[in-house]
Amino acid sequence: MSTYKFITITAATCPAENRSAALVDLGHFAQDCRENGAERVTYGSVISGRYPGALIFVQMFDGLDGFETIMDVIPKSAAYTRMVSTHGVVPFVRNVLRGKDIPFEPKMDPRPNYLMLTRAHRKTLEETEFLSLLAKTAPSFKAAGAQTMRIGHTITGSDIGTYMLGVTYPNMAAIEATYDALANDTAYAKVVSGVEIDMRSIIKVSGML
Repeated sequence: MSTYKFITITAATCPAENRSAALVDLGHFAQDCRENGAERVTYGSVISGRYPGALIFVQMFDGLDGFETIMDVIPKSAAYTRMVSTHGVVPFVRNVLRGKDIPFEPKMDPRPNYLMLTRAHRKTLEETEFLSLLAKTAPSFKAAGAQTMRIGHTITGSDIGTYMLGVTYPNMAAIEATYDALANDTAYAKVVSGVEIDMRSIIKVSGML
């Protein structure tokens, strides 16, 4: 699984009555981004965890020049303008993360339906050990049904210095099976004892490009 150098995660509020229409335009904006520098885009809405109902927009880049291009695209995008002016979408956080390597062979067919985001601070683990232990948990995630697994280190925005783990799944049963499997994973036990987890949210994926 390729490791993108940079990941951006944007969250926005949206009135519940406008969410469906906003997600349609978020899909159009995702296409604008794919055509102008983003290597991959995933978007959807939070259904459990922090900020329920918020829209989530995740982009991956091979370099920050791609992110710069997207910032230039935003004021020119008709879809983005509609989201803000018509649908009442208000972005409230945009973080840039540096991607870290986790060996994991992705499965994109069928398209993942859920994205689990988990944020943590390192307490007693150095980064090298933390990432090594996390890599050892990848087979447990994979065997239980996870489809992709990525991690990034927050370098700008809010919560600088934290790590965000993103794992996609085909269904809720796979999420349940993963956490059942991790309960018996010694590497995972070492990870959770060496970090402080302060957020875990489930996003219903509306599209991936």
